[in-house]
Amino acid sequence: MQRLGLILIVLSFLPWVAIAFVVPFLPLSAAQKAVSVPLLLVLAEILFWLGVLLLGKEVAQRYRQYFTLGFVKKQVRKFRRRR
Repeated sequence: MQRLGLILIVLSFLPWVAIAFVVPFLPLSAAQKAVSVPLLLVLAEILFWLGVLLLGKEVAQRYRQYFTLGFVKKQVRKFRRRR
């Protein structure tokens, strides 16, 4: 199950790539492209959260940690020290 969860999380990035590099060059009308972008975003979110559910609570907590203000400040300080 963990392998499937990781695969789903990795696959959740493909719709983002498609939105940036594929959809603009498809021979579709502007209305069709405007519909396809939200559909791909919803697909990406579903794949990501299904993967997180399969991997468990620990992964969700670790993922949430990356979005705390303290973590971001710590990473910025690390980056400044390297320069």
